[in-house]
Amino acid sequence: MPKQPRSFVELSVELEGKTYSASYSVSSSVVTVNSVYGSNSTQVGGSTAEIIARLLFREILEGAKSHGGL
Repeated sequence: MPKQPRSFVELSVELEGKTYSASYSVSSSVVTVNSVYGSNSTQVGGSTAEIIARLLFREILEGAKSHGGL
């Protein structure tokens, strides 16, 4: 069976009064967030994929901020 292409969902997170955008996908119970500030993945646990994606994106933004990337 051929692999189905991943579908990406857009999301926005506000951090310190600014809004940042990213996209995320879910495949085999793994949430992957992609943005211009980096990417991150983790297993879906007891929360929804959207909540996990928002948390991952916030971590990406905090990392970018600490390295002067925001």
